[in-house]
Amino acid sequence: MLLGMSLSVQNLTHAYVKGKNVLKDVTLKVDEGELVAVVGRSGCGKSTLLHCIAGLITPKSGAIQIDGKDVTGAAPHLRGVGIMMQDQPLYEHLTVEKNIAFPLRARGEKKPDVSQILELFQLQDIAQQKVSTCSGGERRRVALGRAIVLQPSVLLLDEPFVSLNEELR
Repeated sequence: MLLGMSLSVQNLTHAYVKGKNVLKDVTLKVDEGELVAVVGRSGCGKSTLLHCIAGLITPKSGAIQIDGKDVTGAAPHLRGVGIMMQDQPLYEHLTVEKNIAFPLRARGEKKPDVSQILELFQLQDIAQQKVSTCSGGERRRVALGRAIVLQPSVLLLDEPFVSLNEELR
């Protein structure tokens, strides 16, 4: 997690199966500008926590605040959160450039410019290539570019270095 705003999670609980909590009373506070890593064994709830913060999952109980505002029930696009999921779905039929620009187009921009992001993630040479032909590492960089294109205040990265070579990590 990288924050441009403060984040507070209080007593967050979530269960996929009744009676079996994946998260139970999770509380954390992250101040503006902090970089935080959530670590733990496979299946312990790391991804679920990030999905709750992003608004992709509604927790069973608890509260989530971003910059002092309760966003627990807010729609994902109203939270100012960018997320790159572990298995990020990409639009296979679209080019690298159009995948990264997708959130901008969804927001109503007619001709979004993502050239800086393409350069930042060394994707400019494959910008017009369909994502379906990209390597695993290229796909991760496309997903990260798409996560930051709206300049979110909170950036959540789930397994961000999977499929990336050492030079790009």
